[in-house]
Amino acid sequence: PAAIAATIAAEKGILVCAAAGNDGQSSWHYIGTPADADSILAVGATGTNGRYAAFSSKGPSADGRVKPDIADVGLGATVIDPVFSANSLNTMANGTSFATPILAGAAACLWEANPNKTNMQIRQAIIASASQYNNPDTLLGYGIPNFSKALYLLNNIPPDSPDNLVSAYPNPFSEDLSFNFL
Repeated sequence: PAAIAATIAAEKGILVCAAAGNDGQSSWHYIGTPADADSILAVGATGTNGRYAAFSSKGPSADGRVKPDIADVGLGATVIDPVFSANSLNTMANGTSFATPILAGAAACLWEANPNKTNMQIRQAIIASASQYNNPDTLLGYGIPNFSKALYLLNNIPPDSPDNLVSAYPNPFSEDLSFNFL
């Protein structure tokens, strides 16, 4: 039922992002539902170093599709601490449930910059921008998305174009993020 609902939401124009699951080290190490649904973005987890997080559930889907679709930081992700102390408002945590909202936030920004695009065009640009797009696997799927590249793909703008006014690096980042404004 969850996968059916996610697919219906995608058919109605919603960009659905779903956590792959945290069963990568269990005997059933495959992605869960609704991450197995077609037309959604199933998100696996990496560390801040960009490497596969061993707890992240693996693909493929039961019918052989590439899953997870993409991956994002879920090992050592910085999150708000619900019981924060006077010393810190944030903490580090692990899980594809942390990688997914990080990815969803970036996807929302990409869609906001391209409001004339459909959910499927945004989804495809994110996948096509990913680090393993030409050689996907069962751990990271198509890999770590590059949202600058996704923007270029959606607008047919080459990366070295004068229309490319900002770049952010490294991707993914851990403690430092730099922006270049051209």
